[in-house]
Amino acid sequence: MQFPYAEVEIESTGAIHDENQRRAALDLVAAAGVTDVLVLCHGWNNDIPQARRLYVRLTDNMAAVRSAVPSAASRSLAVIGVLWPSIRWSDEDEVAGGGAGFGDEAAALTGAIAERIEDPARAALLSRLVPKLSESAQARREFLDALREQLPSAAATPSTGGGAEVDEDPPPEAFLDGDPEEVFAEAGGPEVDFGLPERSGGAAGFDVVPGGVDVVPGGVDVVPGGVGVPSGGAAGFDFGLDDMLRRARGLLNITTYYTMKDRAGQVGSGGIAALLSALAAAAPQARLHLAGHSFGARAVSAAAVRHPSLHSCTLLQGAFSHHGFAVNFNGRGENGFFRPLLASGKLTGPLLITHTVNDRAIGLAYAAASRLARHAGAGLGDANDPYGGLGRNGALKTPEVVQPQGELLDVGGAYHFQAGRVHNLRADSFVRSHGDVSGRQTAYALLSAINTA
Repeated sequence: MQFPYAEVEIESTGAIHDENQRRAALDLVAAAGVTDVLVLCHGWNNDIPQARRLYVRLTDNMAAVRSAVPSAASRSLAVIGVLWPSIRWSDEDEVAGGGAGFGDEAAALTGAIAERIEDPARAALLSRLVPKLSESAQARREFLDALREQLPSAAATPSTGGGAEVDEDPPPEAFLDGDPEEVFAEAGGPEVDFGLPERSGGAAGFDVVPGGVDVVPGGVDVVPGGVGVPSGGAAGFDFGLDDMLRRARGLLNITTYYTMKDRAGQVGSGGIAALLSALAAAAPQARLHLAGHSFGARAVSAAAVRHPSLHSCTLLQGAFSHHGFAVNFNGRGENGFFRPLLASGKLTGPLLITHTVNDRAIGLAYAAASRLARHAGAGLGDANDPYGGLGRNGALKTPEVVQPQGELLDVGGAYHFQAGRVHNLRADSFVRSHGDVSGRQTAYALLSAINTA
């Protein structure tokens, strides 16, 4: 780590885990000469060493490109790394429909259950049901019921901003209370069209056709509107075991997404917001900046809504709705959950959002949710999908978005960031996947935002 650095662990409830860590962070930023404090928040894994490696790679690249940001030389940056108990989310092989071949799907599913379900009794129940899923309607019902019990209660609306903010990204009603047979049928498989070159066949046995419609030979046709039509077989299914297990893995992924969505909100609105207040009191001379990856982007957005003043906020492949900052996103006068961040003038600098079609992990969760919500005809995961993601499409229906929308530039490119405005940065050229957020181009954009006057 080439910048002054401290870590603060935050529990899933939002409580700061170790008061000594908090004090060390406050002592660090209170040191003479610190002009800027960057709070980093990781996302989609529960491995603290991996989170640390992300922070080191990103900040080392910030140091490497510092000479390309003229104003950076006159300022002194301290970094606080937030560590929190996130759960590993979707892998690239799941999104691509590969990784686990025939005969390996049971092991892949039970491994994912062990990794993502933190209640040992519930994890054991789900694992026992795995071999029965293709033949037993009762097993499918019990499996889905156990996943539903894992879901948190509805999130609370932010208490600031004075607008009609709502949760723009609730779990699909079918997932919450739909018939289990229909839920499994409409869950589809992981192979979907996210705007990448069309593929046919593949390990999952899907043909991806224009418009985001998947045709599953011999199984379920997902037609515009997202309605699954079973075609025979036991309990109305004609799926082999591997196909059924892939569907179960998709439902587990949806459960993980909504569990992590809630936890990130707790961590952000509780622990990170409290940390920001303490940092501001300890270092009133310093400007505060937030940057979060994946679910960490949601955590820092929740914290930003609670804090009275920030200079910049950078969301790297954010794992939440592209309507999170929107105005009247649904035509009923309701705004996105994090609308108060922009509506209240909290930002004295820019809000940056990286997004790319290469982020298929974001696309998978939203495509699966859209199927269950019967929005498949909208174009799975894209800007027309009510369940589209920030890391896939950027912020939509948000009047503060600067037009024309920009690109993530190579080091030395000319950014013209504006205070209080949203800069959607299409990152197709430099961000290859959901986790590819620590490269020099990303570091250069982040450092440029921090040093915006």
